[in-house]
Amino acid sequence: METNSGTVNLALLANLKILVVEDSATMRNLLTTLLTAMGIGEIICATNGDEGVALFASRAPDLIITDGMMQPMTGYAMTRAIRSMREHNGSDVPVVMLSGHGDADIVEWARDEGVNDYIVKPVTPQLLYERVLAAISTPLHLVETATYRGPSPRRRLVPHQAVIQTEIVETPQFLQTGKPH
Repeated sequence: METNSGTVNLALLANLKILVVEDSATMRNLLTTLLTAMGIGEIICATNGDEGVALFASRAPDLIITDGMMQPMTGYAMTRAIRSMREHNGSDVPVVMLSGHGDADIVEWARDEGVNDYIVKPVTPQLLYERVLAAISTPLHLVETATYRGPSPRRRLVPHQAVIQTEIVETPQFLQTGKPH
């Protein structure tokens, strides 16, 4: 993945095909812009889980980045459906969930449906980049049952959250006195 100098193999990123499943047009555009800036070769977009399943089957992406809460099919249900698609190697594709919900029970639900990695919104370019690299470079350890084939639902899934630093360089005068100038 990385060369001895620590730089990422840009050819690897240029050959990636990523499926973005997000119902918010603003967030979909942001993710597309960030992934394009990373040098991702092909970005496919869907607006809900139903479209995501169909595009997964027809376009065979290398990675899926999905929102959790969408209608009519959620990202959780979409991941479960993709994991059951043995004829399309649904268990072999990493799924990164990007959600505004970081509660432990929601993250466990995502894990149990087959999500490999979990990012709590808001996302930064650096965090997205790190998680994409981790998703494509971390081997998947799969389990198989009669109804599921994918990452072990018993593994620990740790949500990743951006560290956003805000700093006020100088406190404006009206905040110090309580009166505007």
